[in-house]
Amino acid sequence: MGTLPFAGEPFPSGSAQAVAIAPEPQAASVADPGTPDTQNVFLLLVLAVMALPLLLVMTLLATVLTRR
Repeated sequence: MGTLPFAGEPFPSGSAQAVAIAPEPQAASVADPGTPDTQNVFLLLVLAVMALPLLLVMTLLATVLTRR
């Protein structure tokens, strides 16, 4: 009555053992095949954001180098 839940019977003194609680089995979830692949969208977004400064630098270099 005065024990913790799932504690079981006390172990002999000097024992270093633990009680494990078995996890409840869950059904495997399958990803919805109708959803778009967000990893590819994120990759395209990152590439677009990284390309903008590169294009800006190339444009500025082209204008400086052609005015010489």
